[in-house]
Parts: sequence; structure tokens; C-alpha cells
Amino acid sequence: MFPLAILIGGPTASGKSDLAFKLQKKIPSLIINADSMQVYDKLHKLTNSPSNEEIKDFDCNLYNFIKYPLLCDLGVWLREVRMILKKNSKKVPIFVGGTGLYLDGLNGQISPIPYIPTEIVESLEKKQKSKGNVHLYNELMSCDPNYAEKISKNDTQRIIRSLSVKLFTGKTFTYWHSIKTDKIFKKLIYIVVCHERNELYQRINTRCSKTFNPECINEIESFLKNDTVTNHPIHKAIGFQIFKNNIKGIVDNEFALEKFKTETRKYAKRQITWFKNRSIGANFLPYDKVEEFILKNF
Repeated sequence: MFPLAILIGGPTASGKSDLAFKLQKKIPSLIINADSMQVYDKLHKLTNSPSNEEIKDFDCNLYNFIKYPLLCDLGVWLREVRMILKKNSKKVPIFVGGTGLYLDGLNGQISPIPYIPTEIVESLEKKQKSKGNVHLYNELMSCDPNYAEKISKNDTQRIIRSLSVKLFTGKTFTYWHSIKTDKIFKKLIYIVVCHERNELYQRINTRCSKTFNPECINEIESFLKNDTVTNHPIHKAIGFQIFKNNIKGIVDNEFALEKFKTETRKYAKRQITWFKNRSIGANFLPYDKVEEFILKNF
């Protein structure tokens, strides 16, 4: 078990990376990415990954390290984290990102269920529509009776989720729930960066306006020309589908930008809900109080 880690979470555009950069220069530390989109080596502009210069200057790790179309999930990410920690035992890791599942995985007690491809889920959804819940529930009862008995035969979402995990991994939901991530650190300083809603939305709108530029569109256009995969998680990056339609001429620039802003604000709301309901031991602090709090408790 490692002695200490700093965790900086929060919604998109809340200033998490800027805080990490400031702290990295004040304490002997390194930065580790905890954003599930920024792990991939594609769409750096769209996902707002740090620049190559920032990655070098602030000792940033686990950005752009997964070669598309390979997949990353909690288990893969945690293995890479452990390798980095072993090589940098004298530095304090600063984990920064908006993927709450990754941050909570450092606390332990999270089931490391792999990413399930979209086509598996969609095939089960089609079966549910044609054959009904009872048919799928009976399938679940046959392969995973322990979990089936815990849920209602009318709970479509959980039935499809558990069957998709079994189909893709070959192991039941019950099995995956029996496996929990280990606690990695003796002490965590866990911060969730907070803003007033109007202020956060303004930050998001400003970020989106800066992101929607020729470099970002060219990046997406180049990606699409060489892309043969249709169901990769990176396709769910906020803005990808709307900018794809913009490139195809289906929507104009004004519509694309406003849609991008709206989708990003909705995503931020989901992130906030996650951190409020799921984060373990987190301190919710306004942006201007975070640095002082961490240095005081370091």
C-alpha cells in the first residue's frame, strides 16, 4: 500500500487540470490522468487533453496511452497506475479527472467490470422488444440465478446489463460483484471542485467555444477518414456525433456549437450527480479554496 495520493475530481470545465498543474510545481509530485476519454491516443483536441508541452512540463501520466481501437476500463487503468507508482515511489501522485469510477477505484470496493461493446447491448435490447422481459429474465435465471433473484423481472435495464456482461466476459454479474478493487493508499486527500451553477455553465460555454475551431474539426475529420470501428467508447466523447454531422453538412456551425454546449452542460450535471452520490470521503470545495486546503493537509 502506498502512503498518500491527492485526488482532484469534479465536472468538466471546473479547472481540475489547472489546479493539478499549480500543485505539481509546489510539491514533489506527478500527475496521473483519471479521465476515461483522455486515455486514448485520438481526438486530443475534442477531449481537451493537455498539450504535449504540458504533459512534459508537469510530469503527466496516462494521457493518450491506449492505442485506438484498443479499450481501456477500470482494471486496465488500475494496473497502469500501480506500475507508475512503483517507478515513482518518492513522488506524491495527483490524480485528476472527471471519471468518478476511476477515482473511486483507488478507494477500493469497486467491481472492475470491463467495458461492454454497444452491439451486445443493442442485440439484447432488440431481443427484449421482440420477446419481452420474461424471456430475458428466464435467460438470466438460467445463467445467474443469484443475481436474478435480487431483481424484478420487470427491471429491463438491470436484466440487459447483467446478460450483456455474461455474454461478453463469460462470467456472471454475481462473479464480478464478488471481486472488488483493493485500497491502494493509506491516506487520500480527495477534492471535488465546485462552482455555482451559472458560473460553471459559463465556463463550459467558454470552453466549448474555444474547442470548436478548425484544428478540432480537422482532427475529427481525419479520424473519421481512417475509422473502421463503430462502437468504441471514444465515439461517445461529448461533441463527437454533432461535429460528425457538421462535417457531413447535416447541421451548420451555429447549431453544432449550441448543441455541443448543451450536451456538455448535461454531461456536467451527470458528473455532479455521480460525485454527490458515489464519491467516498470527498471534500467538496470551491475552486479558490482547493489549493490552500491541499497544501494545508498535505
